[in-house]
Amino acid sequence: MKKYYLTLIVMLISLCSFAQKLKIDKGEIKLDDKTIGFVEGKKPLFTIFSVDKNYSITAELKKAPNEESLVLPWIELKDETTGKSNELEFKNKSRKFSAFNYDRSIVYELLDRDMIGVEGLNKEVIESFINGTSAGIATKRLGVQGEIDNANKIADTYQLAIDDYGTIFSIKAQNENIDDKRIGFIKVTSPSPNGDLKYEVIDLDNNLIGTWFARGGTFSGYEKLLNQEVITFDGKVFKAAFENRGNPVGYKMSQDITAMNVVRALVGNGYTLGSRYNTTK
Repeated sequence: MKKYYLTLIVMLISLCSFAQKLKIDKGEIKLDDKTIGFVEGKKPLFTIFSVDKNYSITAELKKAPNEESLVLPWIELKDETTGKSNELEFKNKSRKFSAFNYDRSIVYELLDRDMIGVEGLNKEVIESFINGTSAGIATKRLGVQGEIDNANKIADTYQLAIDDYGTIFSIKAQNENIDDKRIGFIKVTSPSPNGDLKYEVIDLDNNLIGTWFARGGTFSGYEKLLNQEVITFDGKVFKAAFENRGNPVGYKMSQDITAMNVVRALVGNGYTLGSRYNTTK
């Protein structure tokens, strides 16, 4: 019985914390109708002030070039006095982030991290974060984007094509017959065992090279779920975006942009397919 009441109390506390109403009206930040600060600016740069406006920080939204539209930006928090900064990501994406209210999205995130509360900006917590260990988000995200861009450049040189039977062609095919431009095959399973799309890429010797999952995919030996990612036979994982614009009426593999994205991700990262028995390679 004690355990039951304890669980009930925890649930009530959680409900109360989620019941806090955050509102921004003409730059005035209100939490449950109490003014806790002020915000000025517009995307991507905002300045957030304490209630007395004697303390402020800037919050800038940043994205790596050419990132997918569904990838959320990160926030760079900066102390305007010292110029020091650190980065954070939106940790509660479904509830907090709104593409129509960037300022409120940022304040919600600060609220979740105790950097702002009923008394306004928490200078101690903010300065501890800004002066702490760098989150390294920009380095990671920009580095990943650089790898994607480089893979795309490599894939472009192969001039890849896929026919309606799932045969993959490339001008760099190294087959005994110089007119044979095949390098492998791709097939789609819909639905896969978990109910979502799955693609498999095999080489000319029928070896499985990579498996792509739309979401929630599981692969033997890999602990994480795969979402719009292709995993190779040797355990490498690469992003490959889902895209349904290629087949507005009916389905043709040759028009399947997702299939091409999967093949490009593999080829761009060094998996050139073909046959290991070809002596001309």
